[in-house]
Amino acid sequence: MAVSVIDRLIEIEHCPLITADTVDLFLDGSGMAVLFFTGDPKQRPESNDVAVVLRELASVFPGELRIGIVDQAHEAALKARFGVLVVPTLVYLREGRFVGLIPRIQDWLAYVEKTRAFLAAPAPA
Repeated sequence: MAVSVIDRLIEIEHCPLITADTVDLFLDGSGMAVLFFTGDPKQRPESNDVAVVLRELASVFPGELRIGIVDQAHEAALKARFGVLVVPTLVYLREGRFVGLIPRIQDWLAYVEKTRAFLAAPAPA
């Protein structure tokens, strides 16, 4: 059976599945964390496209991004906390503080430029 790109991030590339109970522990780590709000990929096929982009971003910025996949069962509880209005969305946080987000599928260069800007931004106060 084929493995979806999102499942690959979780199972093969060991990106943790984030729940309302584990999000704070995940965000306590150093560096830039990226929360991936996928929505239901069956209803929103672009979620798989964003998953591919996220894998590529990890290779363009090696060791600079800690990626967590938000468990679909916990998305509703976490959306308001992180300002997510649509899915899929990538939410960037440093030291648990919001830095920015990228909603839906974007042009590849937009992901690279925004990620670079988020990484270069001073730590939120």
